Amino acid sequence: MSVLLQSNVADAAPDRQGSGLIVAIWVIGLLGMLVMSFAFDAHLETKILAASRERRQAEHLALSGIEMAQMLLDKQSTVTGSESPDTVTNDRWYPTALQLHIGRSIQVVEPLGHGYVRLEIAPEPGKLNVNNLSDTNWESVLTTDGVPPEMWPQLVDAVDDWMGKNTLAKADYDEYYASQDPPYQARRSKLVTVRELLLVKGFNEAILSGGVLNPDEPPEKQITLRGIQDMLTTFGDDGKVNINAASEAVLMTLPGVDALTAKEIMFQREQPPPGSNTNNMTQAGFTGSADLMSRIPGLDPTLPQFVTFISKIFRITAIGQVGRVTRRIWMIAQWNAAGQPLKILQCREEM
Repeated sequence: MSVLLQSNVADAAPDRQGSGLIVAIWVIGLLGMLVMSFAFDAHLETKILAASRERRQAEHLALSGIEMAQMLLDKQSTVTGSESPDTVTNDRWYPTALQLHIGRSIQVVEPLGHGYVRLEIAPEPGKLNVNNLSDTNWESVLTTDGVPPEMWPQLVDAVDDWMGKNTLAKADYDEYYASQDPPYQARRSKLVTVRELLLVKGFNEAILSGGVLNPDEPPEKQITLRGIQDMLTTFGDDGKVNINAASEAVLMTLPGVDALTAKEIMFQREQPPPGSNTNNMTQAGFTGSADLMSRIPGLDPTLPQFVTFISKIFRITAIGQVGRVTRRIWMIAQWNAAGQPLKILQCREEM
């Protein structure tokens, strides 16, 4: 009997040892999973903190870009293009400020800290103020766009109705807008954005952004448009066009300016002023009406009424970037005087 019990105990010992080994393996596995989970969480939190830090840094860099824009706009009011060579050489911001002074767009890329700032400033009056366009102006814009003449009366009439220039709202327009999905009403006031034209009867993406006006027609009958969106703005200095900043398409909407004249204007504004004793191209640009009319003989004598040579309203884009993280601040701002803060007319922040 004693021998039998000892035999049973001896047989059970290996079973208990095997069970203990299995339990130990499970415990070690669970502990390993916990350690891996903690390590993953720590790694993830580190990444989140790093991304959050980079976002804050990018935001501060973008805000620094706006401060840089304020500095450059203040500075452009003090430069003339006739400064001494020492000033031109020793002031790193002088060429950029002079470009703004003569009505040009500028781009600046400035390394700062662990990232950089990309700044763009463009005179908004280099475009046509859509809210100040007369019916004749609209025909010039649509001509430049390539819209068939038979469509002009309907488009111009629809814009006039949308902006409330007609004495009475027309029932057919109201009925059209009410039939849309979803229905809406004509603003009967000034446009807030250029893209708002897509709500106006007759306008479409091809007219605004360019493309085929009639894609359902056979290829030989299709009409391709250049688009009018980049020619228009809802801001500007009294509706006048900055001739030092305007594109060829915008110049061609001015009285008496055809394609050849527009090219000549663009060529002449790249040259230093007559009598200048420097070859520095940053001194180019028309200085005023007399300079414009003398350098390009044969211009329409009424042209100076429609143009300006400096700007007070600017489109500012400041982008801060750290690694792959960017923050973009876009605004339309009015500059009034050095030392005064920019008057923000429209602003949008984007990640």
